[in-house]
Parts: sequence; structure tokens; C-alpha cells
Amino acid sequence: MLSLASGYGIRAIAFLAAQAPGKLSGAREISASEHIPKPFLWKVLHKLERKKLIRSFKGVGGGYELALPARQIRLIHILAALGNALPIFGCLLGLPPGDEKICPLHSSCKAIGDEVEKLFAQCTVADLVLRKPVQRRTQRPKRHSSRVK
Repeated sequence: MLSLASGYGIRAIAFLAAQAPGKLSGAREISASEHIPKPFLWKVLHKLERKKLIRSFKGVGGGYELALPARQIRLIHILAALGNALPIFGCLLGLPPGDEKICPLHSSCKAIGDEVEKLFAQCTVADLVLRKPVQRRTQRPKRHSSRVK
């Protein structure tokens, strides 16, 4: 399974990729937009910076930007930077690796896991940004009363 950090990392990098070229985005802006807790986001951003996927600029007007073009950053790079081990999927029954003969789902799950890993190796951040964005709600919709007055 993907770690929480990996999910946050993908979302943060996709956010940066969607910004205008040269625009720096602060951690608070990313946190608010993507609904990622700031302390967790700072740790994720630090790891992504250490692996040279993003750059940070300190001081007033500072922030983060991609270190590479979005089309050169593959999802597998983000997972590796954040320590998400491959294979992503383990045994659905919780059996340890090597128990293929015991697990009746092993061959099916392995095939699915291999396809998912191939997808992460092929899909770039640019691919994510080019997809139609999902409108995020900042608040829950108000409930309307169905009573007739």
C-alpha cells in the first residue's frame, strides 16, 4: 500500500507543477490547498528536496518549486524519495513473502501489483496536472430543509 507520506508527496508535487512557471509556493499555501497537516508536509517537502525533486528558497518571498520539469518526474521517483518500498502491494491475506503456494490469491494479486508498479513507473507529474482538476470543497454544503412552510 502507499504510505500516507507518499500520497501527500504526490499531491504536493502535483500542486507545485500546476503553478505558473517561476512561482514559488509556501508550505502553508500547499497545506491549505491540499489539506495536508503542516508539520507532516514540512517533513515530506524536506525529503523531496533532499532527493532533488523540488527546490526551496528561504526568506521573504521564498517557497518551493519543482527542481525538474513535471514531465521528467515519475510517480515512482516520488515513492522512492519518500521511502515507499516496492512492491506496493503485499499479500491480501497477510501472509509473508514466499508463501505463494499457501495463498490462493497470490498470482492474481501479483499481476495487479505489477501493473500498478508499471503505471507508477510510466506516469509523470505532468500527466497528473493535465487531467481535469477536481474542485475541492472548503466547507460542507449547507443542508436545506425540505419542510414546507
